[in-house]
Order: sequence, then structure tokens, then C-alpha cells
Amino acid sequence: MGSGKTSIGKKLSKMTKFDFIDTDFLIEEKTGVDIPTIFEHEGEKGFREREEKILEDISNIKSTVIGTGGGIIISEKNRKIIQKLGFVVYLTAEIKELVYRTEHDKNRPLINNVDAENKMISLINDRKKHYEKISNVTISTDNYDTVKISKIIIKNYEKYEKNNS
Repeated sequence: MGSGKTSIGKKLSKMTKFDFIDTDFLIEEKTGVDIPTIFEHEGEKGFREREEKILEDISNIKSTVIGTGGGIIISEKNRKIIQKLGFVVYLTAEIKELVYRTEHDKNRPLINNVDAENKMISLINDRKKHYEKISNVTISTDNYDTVKISKIIIKNYEKYEKNNS
């Protein structure tokens, strides 16, 4: 949460001429309501079920940059789908940076009305091992430069493609 998945994903898709899909946007588009509303009415469990369904729906897509919600990784089924999709990038940032980027964003139901820093630490501790296990590359976004980060991703993707063709 706050690592730059959407911003970097959009920039990366422009640079590669791939389409861009944001799973959170697809969920909002399909339901007609924002994510905080889904959390309010269905809880995190309901949201995660919707997230899993959207990921299944796009699981055969090619030549596309996909930005996911940070918690999509907690489901083993989702991890398997993500790995089959291809090259996986794990974007990281320091806790203080993540809190700074997200603390005033009311569209983040997991950190609204709680101690954002401690909640972020807890979420990262729950998710980090899964991201590290399935990702092809880990990139820090602390020095947030979407073009520079996208170029690093492209360079690593090209190596990945060369080694897997």
C-alpha cells in the first residue's frame, strides 16, 4: 500500500506500449462503488473474494501491466495465478515513506482510523514473505521517480524474457 503500484504501472505501460489494468479499479468499475464502501458492507473478506474473482477473470491476459491491491498476495490461489501471468515485480518502500504517501488518503480502509505506521508494519510482515517468494525482482520506490523505476523494471523484464524464451 503506497509503494507506487498504480503510478509506476501506468508509466511502465506507456513506456512498453502494453495495456495497463488496475485490479482495484476493475473491482470498483464492476461493483459501481469505491473500495471503502465494499469494506464497509462486505468487510475485508468480501473484498478479497471480489479481488480473487477479478484476478481469475484476467488470468489469461498477455502484454499487459497489472497493478494489484497490496493484499492480493495473501491468497495462495492468487499467488499461483500471479506467477503464471509472468514477470512479477515487488515494489517496496520504507515505512515512513509509505505512511507519508497514504496517511491522508481516505480510499485506504485498512489504515483509516488506526495507527497507520503500526498497521503498515503488520501488513508488510504478513505479506513480505509471499512477495519475496513469487517476485522476479524487488525494487525500492523510496526515491520516487516513475521513469527511472520503469526503466529498471524494463531492463529486468528483458533479462527475464531472454532467459525464458
